[in-house]
Amino acid sequence: MLSVIDRYTIRAVIPPFVMALLVFTFMLTLPFIIELAEPLISKGAPASTVLHLMLTLVPQALAVTIPMALLVGILVGLGRLSSDREWVALQACGVGISRIIRPVLLLGIAATAANLYVYIWAVPDANQTAREIRYNVVAQLVEGEVKPRVFFDHFPNRVLLVRDVPPGGGVWRDVFLADSTDPHNPVVYLADRGHMVLDRARRTVELVLEDGTQHTSKAGAPQDYSVARFRQLVLSLDPETVFPRSGPARGDREMSIAELRAHIVTLEGQGISTHNAVMEIQKKFSIPAACLVFAVLGAVFGLTNRRDAKFASFVKGIGVIYVYYFFLMNAQSAAKGAWVPPWLATMPWQMLRPSPV
Repeated sequence: MLSVIDRYTIRAVIPPFVMALLVFTFMLTLPFIIELAEPLISKGAPASTVLHLMLTLVPQALAVTIPMALLVGILVGLGRLSSDREWVALQACGVGISRIIRPVLLLGIAATAANLYVYIWAVPDANQTAREIRYNVVAQLVEGEVKPRVFFDHFPNRVLLVRDVPPGGGVWRDVFLADSTDPHNPVVYLADRGHMVLDRARRTVELVLEDGTQHTSKAGAPQDYSVARFRQLVLSLDPETVFPRSGPARGDREMSIAELRAHIVTLEGQGISTHNAVMEIQKKFSIPAACLVFAVLGAVFGLTNRRDAKFASFVKGIGVIYVYYFFLMNAQSAAKGAWVPPWLATMPWQMLRPSPV
């Protein structure tokens, strides 16, 4: 059971922790929310879809902001106890710093568990949800926005034009497709018929062209022009390219541990460095463990006999956060430069001091 001192200490820390968590999360996600909302709104996505997709950014931000907010919450909460002379009164009653650390460590353990859940399960699930939302928006665009004699350019570097679209959808007539994915080798497709194939289970979009010609040219050599006929041609269109891959966490950070391990095997087979993927697996455990490190630091720095302890503790918290994440970024570079092994580059204690050269 928690004692009176435990409950009082926790109540002192929780309000600044929640406030810092909200502020840090909002600051981290705001630029990406703005970047994400514009293409969605311009493509006519409903407001509920825009809001749902924005919410998928929150777990990615929480993975970073929970340790930061915990440190600030502990420093500000304990700093208030110090500035109000409550810490002096507790010392006079024989309460030492080890007694105050116990509830702080309980908060650190709770934050570590929450961060583990966010990093290992919530972030991959949010990324999967975001992909499904994006695909559904693209599917709606393809099914409802391909109109006769109107350019359809929602897929980057591709422009589609059809002369006739049967009522209710179906096979298009007289299809024109310009593909400038490779600007040095633009391709134009002309086909008698065409249609889109949407596979919602696999979230794929394929453009099927029938009885047509493929016209290929080179930007720097117009004389190198070729024409090839085809009976049927299937072009895969990536729905992920319609929207920017916005969010604080991208690429390897969006994968689950199983996906990262499979990705490592693929990279090893191709002879490509696996440092990033290995470090991401380690970060799923080391960054949540940083909550415990921050809890101890917060108790040590937050308890003081100074009257300005509340403000001073906040400044110390910002400084510790800056130093921690500064060395986090540099430790990754050190691992890529083979100065330290990847697993060592993401250990919490490793972030608190530079790696030896």
